[in-house]
Amino acid sequence: MKKALALGLSLCMAASLFGCGSSAEETTAAVEETAAEESTAGEQDTAEAEETEVSLDDYVYDGEPLEIHLGDINSQFPLNLAYNLGFLEEEFEGSNVTFTMDYFLNGPAISEAFASGDLDFAEFGEQAAISGISADYGYKIIGRNCDTETMYPLVVSSDITDAESLKGAKIAVSVGTSAHYLLLTYLESMGLSENDIELVNTNDTVTLLASGEVQGAADQLAKFNPLLDAGEVHVLADGTASETCQISAFVGRNEFCEQYPEIAAKVLRAVQRVDEWMAESEENQQEAFAKLAEITQREEEWFSTMYGGSNFGADLTEQDLRVLEEVLQFMKDNDLLSNPDITMDDVLDLSYLELAGLR
Repeated sequence: MKKALALGLSLCMAASLFGCGSSAEETTAAVEETAAEESTAGEQDTAEAEETEVSLDDYVYDGEPLEIHLGDINSQFPLNLAYNLGFLEEEFEGSNVTFTMDYFLNGPAISEAFASGDLDFAEFGEQAAISGISADYGYKIIGRNCDTETMYPLVVSSDITDAESLKGAKIAVSVGTSAHYLLLTYLESMGLSENDIELVNTNDTVTLLASGEVQGAADQLAKFNPLLDAGEVHVLADGTASETCQISAFVGRNEFCEQYPEIAAKVLRAVQRVDEWMAESEENQQEAFAKLAEITQREEEWFSTMYGGSNFGADLTEQDLRVLEEVLQFMKDNDLLSNPDITMDDVLDLSYLELAGLR
């Protein structure tokens, strides 16, 4: 329709320019010239659009020297590896940027560093990230490093083998944590609810389970390794049955990302390269875990136990998005948010993944 209108307008313009006495040949020539100009302009527009689409590959930051601050705790790692194995350096070759990596004890400490403007990017658990967003600490989840369905299992004594024998059992968990949320999903997948067990709120889950004071516990898998190896307990449920997972969230400071969207996208691409490298083979994962043990002073077995079955990748899956919504609602239901009115729009910004070509 637009082409027909353009052609009609071209005919009218040609007729007015050349008058009623102009020859048909002159009119036709004028129309063809106009059409050729429009075609050339269209080709230029297409070329410009294509150039924009691939511009991130050639993007080089050449402004004033920029120091980019990264944050990590010793239980997270793809960003850590991107920094220590040179992936970030390769991604930003030629750019006037430098990176520093700061290590923190826990998620709240990372959130406070964001609040003071001392961090630009970091990785930590989704629940701690949402808590900081609720407190208006100035960041959003812009991607992830991985998710895992096996990190926080329900571990029980040998006499508990199914849902029926779980009824009435004392189960230790730290209330209000990722382990608590996941425990509720495990119970639901077995046709049970929190009312069917006796919940024991504690941070000392392993000790209580080992002493027999409780019959089960939900916590980090690696904490139970000695008991599991001794055959004293076993895993009754994890996210593989309930289709839930624990998410290693990747967050970016709002002000920085809005000012430097290309840098945010390229940082995500560097993390994705680490994720893809790790997912290629078990050998690469073991190499990564050995490097992380060296960096963090943790045992290599800790990383292989916690992350051996992880789904690596910077983009959030449909499962991740569903789990984030459920975690947000869980935190609201348990009065864990300073601002209970926040929504998923406040939590997530996927535009940098899109800019990076990862979504």
